[in-house]
Amino acid sequence: METTQRKYSVIVVTYNNADGLRRTLKSIRLLDYSQKEVVVIDGGSMDETLNVIAENQDIITISVSEKDNGIYNAMNKGLQLVKGDYVVFMNAGDVFANKNILSLVNGYGGDIILGEDIYGGQRRTLKEKITLYDLLSNGIYHQAVYYRREVLQKYGFDESYKLIADLKSVVEPLVKDRITISCIMQPLAICESGGLSKQRWRDTLTENRRLIDETVDPLYKDDYLKMA
Repeated sequence: METTQRKYSVIVVTYNNADGLRRTLKSIRLLDYSQKEVVVIDGGSMDETLNVIAENQDIITISVSEKDNGIYNAMNKGLQLVKGDYVVFMNAGDVFANKNILSLVNGYGGDIILGEDIYGGQRRTLKEKITLYDLLSNGIYHQAVYYRREVLQKYGFDESYKLIADLKSVVEPLVKDRITISCIMQPLAICESGGLSKQRWRDTLTENRRLIDETVDPLYKDDYLKMA
């Protein structure tokens, strides 16, 4: 268990969701953990987003508001700006499960720390130990994923993936670098439902198959796909 207080970078990605951004920043404001920085990446919103950012300048370390090329492009922008030991991403409208979450996460080691979340009112659970098969079959809950900064900055988010680049950002370092993964068996975030990967589930399956092609050893791929 970790004992030193690490610094956490919270990257909030938003576009034309001022009310959601306000909820997310309020959740960050309530956190009981001091060693954090907050980066807001806005895709050039036309609503009240800039006013919400201005209202919360006291807790925002850096903000950027400009057109981007989608959510993973925005996440990569944020990743280049942070200096924390660990990085977590929140979409506007998502909130931390309670004020103690960063203190809880700080007690865990690992290159990537995975947690559970509450999505659309339903708790999404994890196994205590995660395998590559589990990741490729069940995905991740990205608002409950804490990356060691250096690990994520090495790979970033592959923008050729439109729906599961966040999953690849965990799978790729696991396969290539044999990173360590820890799991927290409780919800770390409460997330709004209706993400693109749910809306475009057929495209998600196509990308998932591509990820399997790129990461599973060819010797085992056919057997894997029979199980998947």
